[in-house]
Amino acid sequence: MVHIIPLSVGQRRRDAGNAGPDASLAGEAVHPLDDHWQAVADHYERRLAQQQAFDTEIAARRLNGEIASAEADTVANAPVDGEGLHHAMYGEVEPFTGRVVQKGRFDTLFDDFLKQAPPELRPGLASRKAALAMQQLQRRNQYEQDQLSAVQAEELENIAKSDPDDTAAFDGSRQAGLDLIAKMNLDPQIRLQTEAAWGAGTAKARMEALIARDPRRAAEMLSAGPVAGKRKASNPATDPLADLSPDDIRRLVSQAHAATATELIEARANIDLASQNAPDAIASTGSYSGAMPSPAAFTAIYGVEEGGKRYQDFSRKIEGGRQAFGMRTMPNQAIHAALRDAEPGPASSKEDQTQYQVTAAAALKTLGMRRADPAGYVREVFPNVDAAWSKVTSPASKSEVSDREAYRQAIAVSVAAQRQLGVDNPQPLPRAVVQSIADGFSKKDVPQADRDTVLSDLLAAAPDRETREALTKQLDQAGVYQSAEIDPITTAATGQQPPPSAPLSEPLSAPQPAGEELGGPAEVGGSNPASPAKKGSLKRPEILFSTRF
Repeated sequence: MVHIIPLSVGQRRRDAGNAGPDASLAGEAVHPLDDHWQAVADHYERRLAQQQAFDTEIAARRLNGEIASAEADTVANAPVDGEGLHHAMYGEVEPFTGRVVQKGRFDTLFDDFLKQAPPELRPGLASRKAALAMQQLQRRNQYEQDQLSAVQAEELENIAKSDPDDTAAFDGSRQAGLDLIAKMNLDPQIRLQTEAAWGAGTAKARMEALIARDPRRAAEMLSAGPVAGKRKASNPATDPLADLSPDDIRRLVSQAHAATATELIEARANIDLASQNAPDAIASTGSYSGAMPSPAAFTAIYGVEEGGKRYQDFSRKIEGGRQAFGMRTMPNQAIHAALRDAEPGPASSKEDQTQYQVTAAAALKTLGMRRADPAGYVREVFPNVDAAWSKVTSPASKSEVSDREAYRQAIAVSVAAQRQLGVDNPQPLPRAVVQSIADGFSKKDVPQADRDTVLSDLLAAAPDRETREALTKQLDQAGVYQSAEIDPITTAATGQQPPPSAPLSEPLSAPQPAGEELGGPAEVGGSNPASPAKKGSLKRPEILFSTRF
């Protein structure tokens, strides 16, 4: 066969002892190979070695898979004990002599596989036994390290979430890690280092939990600890500093001081925000969404004496807000009655006087909000009033005659709510609605006809003359009837100034007679309603109402 020719040729040698008649022919037959055939023979040997190496690698991979499967089976069926698994899988060797004391499953599996392998592959596979065994042991060691890391992370999280003063819980988590380390296949020196690192880690986690809960106490505890080198051995469960090194303590002290500063900053910010916003928020909604500072926060920021005074003042304001919230739907008369009932007598106690001050502050706050913007106040207090105004102030609504009925309903329910509360001078429009109209009129591109239409619709929505007069006054104070630009030539020629308009921030004045409020015949163009108005002034709403409707 062709594939064995190179081997046959390579094995032929000169026969020097042959003296027969064919010696010359034999001598010629065993002459050394020429360069061509020698190269062929060498190539064949290299190719054969390459094939054996390839087959050996494939067999070794198959063996490696069988070993991994056997190891997984051993892990699943053996007790949770690293040393026991080592013995079951890899046996035991005497460390000084190298003598095999106990054969493991790995040896049995490897020997059986070697017997089944082709003879030419056995030497290559046998030389890999030590490397394969070492590889499997390294995989096992890595597995143990990964499992230890997972258990330690879980126990450290438990310590961080637990009460740092719960000695039993801390000792249980700490001991769980030590028990697992004791079952690992570790060198004695490495085992001691691993146990020390675990003890320091649990001690730091416990102290960090205390810093998160009470940084000042943690700083005091760390600073009061004995100096390094003078500490006596103690139980880590009862002595939080037992497993901490001096460097660990210094780092934790800095961490505790930083946490204390952060806590004080947050406490001061909460006090400032709550003092400014909480009373009003509680008076309006009954609750405050921000953080409510505690007496301890006031003490930490201002000291015991000053902090106590400030907290009492803060508490009175909060109580005033709660009482103001309770007065939201009370008529003015009922509020005055409650204030009279709370008025202390000659022999009243200090607590009675304080309670009266709180009630008086709540009453003044409630009555003040009603006077400042009665229509806006009832919109905040009564849901039906807010729903009525939402229909005419939503983006989809329009200021046209088609919305007149919605405006009429909103104004009517708003005025009725104010009268229910006992407001002396009900206002038809909330301040925000008036401001929105004034802002719209301030735009230069709004045609005069559109402005007249808006005013006419508003006046037509008023249910009675008294409400129309109040509405006229509201719009006049907002500057709605004053044009955006006054002709200076006309003003100089006539010697008259445009009618003043009170800003929205000023309190509303008492109602005036209709004739005075409208300014007299000269200002509105005489007795004829159809006569033109002066340049620089819009038509007054009463004139618009009489001409359009």
